[in-house]
Amino acid sequence: MNQDLEALALIGELQAGDFERFKTAVQTLTTKTFIIRGIDRERELYDFTIRNIALFEAWFSCMDAFLVRDESLGVIAFRGSGRNRLYFTREEICAVLTLRLLYEDKKHEISLAAFPVVTVADFQQKYNALTGDEIKKTALINVLRRFSSCKLAAVDSQDYADPESLIRLYPSIPLSINRDSLNEGIAFLENRNERREDEEEPGEIVS
Repeated sequence: MNQDLEALALIGELQAGDFERFKTAVQTLTTKTFIIRGIDRERELYDFTIRNIALFEAWFSCMDAFLVRDESLGVIAFRGSGRNRLYFTREEICAVLTLRLLYEDKKHEISLAAFPVVTVADFQQKYNALTGDEIKKTALINVLRRFSSCKLAAVDSQDYADPESLIRLYPSIPLSINRDSLNEGIAFLENRNERREDEEEPGEIVS
């Protein structure tokens, strides 16, 4: 047997309750991408996955996938092949970069909350400053819903467009966008904005 797959034999040693946890963890990772320790209902699942990480890694290798984990952040992430990956629109990519910047701004603040928190208004202002465009209400609602479904953030309100609604920033954000990718994205947007300004400048009038 391939040495990397030997850990699959551990599945036979799981008790009934642990086997159910194993199935739940696999389903969560493949459908929601992340298991996050700081989410109360996922803490037990996170601890179980970390304890049995060799089994999970062997299991996912059989489907040409792997796990990325950062125990300092308390996040485990599923990484599949191209056909299993999520794809974002350009607008959503700009919004993800905005979330990443907000996370950087807030992560060192002392708070009793489990996750950094910003308002929808904070997100709008950061997005507009980063892209040079004003995010429209429909686009705002769509990107926040998408990020909630992807477990990058959670809005503590049914009204995604309310400027005072709170957005919890999950530690899955820095695991999804590393520092190099963040810098590249910001540089691209800055260059695009500079080109726009140059194009908008009036030419010299020759009399």
